[in-house]
Amino acid sequence: MSEKLVANGTLQWNAADELLVLPEQLTIDVLAGLLKTQNWLSLPVKQVDFSQVLKADSAILAVLLTWAAHSEERLTIIKLPDELQTLVKLYDLDGEFHFI
Repeated sequence: MSEKLVANGTLQWNAADELLVLPEQLTIDVLAGLLKTQNWLSLPVKQVDFSQVLKADSAILAVLLTWAAHSEERLTIIKLPDELQTLVKLYDLDGEFHFI
């Protein structure tokens, strides 16, 4: 992974690796504001790192599916929190992503 991460508010974007390191909070209340102010959906994301996430809810799954739909290969998910892994299995989304 490239060492050059560009911090943008609460997220870190590494354009060379098309890697987005997500912030600590990803609840529906926080996520709507982040999407508007940081224009996440326009990023050509291929890898999403959840290693810094402390709290997340199902709203982030819609964002992941949006990025996956715009990618020619499966979106790589790094360190998905347990509660989101449960939802991925419940919604039968395992095949949409590559998990590390």
